[in-house]
Amino acid sequence: MINRNTNAFRFYIVPTKRDRRRQLYSVIFNGKIVIDQTLLPSAAGCRYLASMGLTGRAEMWDFSRSYARMVFPDLVKAAGMTVKENGTGRPEVRIDREYGQGPIHEGFVGDNHPRRQERLSVNA
Repeated sequence: MINRNTNAFRFYIVPTKRDRRRQLYSVIFNGKIVIDQTLLPSAAGCRYLASMGLTGRAEMWDFSRSYARMVFPDLVKAAGMTVKENGTGRPEVRIDREYGQGPIHEGFVGDNHPRRQERLSVNA
């Protein structure tokens, strides 16, 4: 039996630009692009949700799969994480020491915070 939790905040990612080394993504929440061109859409999406005062579970989706790409049981905790390269060339997830110091995320496109009634919607 599959446990489908419908009490999750859902955001979508779309690839936007690719250069020789990396892929950039836009993050969409409630039908609006809220972050444009970020390297780490998972953390950026959770940071956006946390900046609105939301807490709880979040899911990162794309438009090609019928399931979530990533699930975050605690979006606030996920908002404080980042991916860094270590000495071995492998990426590792760790606490982002710069989180909370300056802009919420790179490539932010204006103030697209949804109205209060839209914020309460858990399914995009």
